[in-house]
Amino acid sequence: MVNQPPLFPGDSEIDELFKIFRVMGTPNDETWPRVTSLPDFKSSFPKSPPKDLATVVPDLEPEGIDHLSVSFGFQLFCFHMLTSNLT
Repeated sequence: MVNQPPLFPGDSEIDELFKIFRVMGTPNDETWPRVTSLPDFKSSFPKSPPKDLATVVPDLEPEGIDHLSVSFGFQLFCFHMLTSNLT
C-alpha cells in the first residue's frame, strides 16, 4: 500500500498478530489444518471472523482487493507448507 499507513500497525509481534487475526480471521484447524498443534499457538488467542477486505481498504479497486486476497492466501499456504511437518 504505497504511501499509506501499514495495514497491520502493531506495536509488538503479538499486537501485530492480533491485528492480522482481526482482519483475516483467527486461524483454526478447519481453516489451517494442525495450526493448534504449532508450538506458539495458544487457545486463548482472541477469536475473530474474517472481514471483507473491501471494507478494510475501501479505496482499493476490486483488482487490488483480489491481488491482496491472493497474496494473503499464498503467504498462508507457504507458511502452512513450512510448518506442516511439525509435531
